Amino acid sequence: MNTGQKIKEGDWFCAIEGLAIADKIYDFYFEEFDKIPQDNKVGDYKMSVVQYRLFCDFDGNPVKRNRVKISNAEYVSPITPKYDRILKKSIKENSKEYAPFVKLSKTPKEVKGHVVVKYALAENDKGEVAQNLNAIRENLHPKFTFMDFVKVAQEGQCVINMNNVLDGTVNAQRYVRIYLVYKFRDSLGKRILFNDLDFEIKGGRL
Repeated sequence: MNTGQKIKEGDWFCAIEGLAIADKIYDFYFEEFDKIPQDNKVGDYKMSVVQYRLFCDFDGNPVKRNRVKISNAEYVSPITPKYDRILKKSIKENSKEYAPFVKLSKTPKEVKGHVVVKYALAENDKGEVAQNLNAIRENLHPKFTFMDFVKVAQEGQCVINMNNVLDGTVNAQRYVRIYLVYKFRDSLGKRILFNDLDFEIKGGRL
């Protein structure tokens, strides 16, 4: 785990919304589609994400809906003695709420995420890009890395320049936004394993 040893799986902690327990922690590493900071390279640690269950707010009032959350680990902190006392009191006073909360951990929720990559397009590429990306989707394995995606695109002679990922779209007259979908914890080494893709073609300035 690369979260600076703030918390580990199974720890109670202070989330943005209240007091929670960490179910899973996922580490992410820089890949070719990232804007990689100076002095970093592909494969270096990028960030950690915490999947957690929220039990109560900071006043001890139980949260009854949408308990499963995802957060950048930078935005959480270890539980303090003050909030540990509030948590224990809340659990004691709200045992009927705590029982289903514990049960929720035995039926973990599948959480999905996505990476967005953007490429500039020529005006006359719009129709061909849609055909290219639909063909790529059909030729990809059920799980694939970003470099698998690039390889299939290049082999299919896709009109998109895969080496020209856009940082922004302000200066792009026309571009395609590609969503690469994954399930958390699906990975191959330090690379995300994606299982689907979607896309939308945009024109004009944002």
